[in-house]
Amino acid sequence: MIKTVSVYELNEQLETDPGSVLIDLRRPQEFEQGHVPQARNIPLGSMPRVQMLAEWSREAEGKPIYFICQLGRRSQHLLDELAQVGFAGAQCVAGGMVAWQAQGLPVERKRVPVPSVSRERWARLVAGLLVMLGCGLGFLVHPSFFLIAVVVAAELIFAGITGWSGLASVFDWKDRAD
Repeated sequence: MIKTVSVYELNEQLETDPGSVLIDLRRPQEFEQGHVPQARNIPLGSMPRVQMLAEWSREAEGKPIYFICQLGRRSQHLLDELAQVGFAGAQCVAGGMVAWQAQGLPVERKRVPVPSVSRERWARLVAGLLVMLGCGLGFLVHPSFFLIAVVVAAELIFAGITGWSGLASVFDWKDRAD
């Protein structure tokens, strides 16, 4: 028989005994999107069962081991397999991370750094968009809109020759504020 624990019971256990062992069986991508702060990620199938048993037993040192996955199915399946070989000292988290998050319990996420974009890249992007806009309006509305593309092209040629871009300087406001 599989022992299950509710997300509330697990949360209480982790608060009263921070040394409790919680193994998250999900793939690393799932784990990074949100996991219980104390969880250790050992994806199901990432190592042979015998090695996993040895690893978990060493970590637990007599404490109960909790397994969590997305919905509870993977951990239940694993506990079924483990029970057949005599390993019974673990519990499955009912409902998995879906239940944990639905109850508003603490979740830790990997912080993804936001890439910074240089002013030159912004200038290139805006120049390309202006050329597309000028050509589109020139074809669809009136040929005089082609002048937008011509002005942007002249600005790009000037920037290439002199090394100074009026369009890039528009994105320099952040540097001037310092």
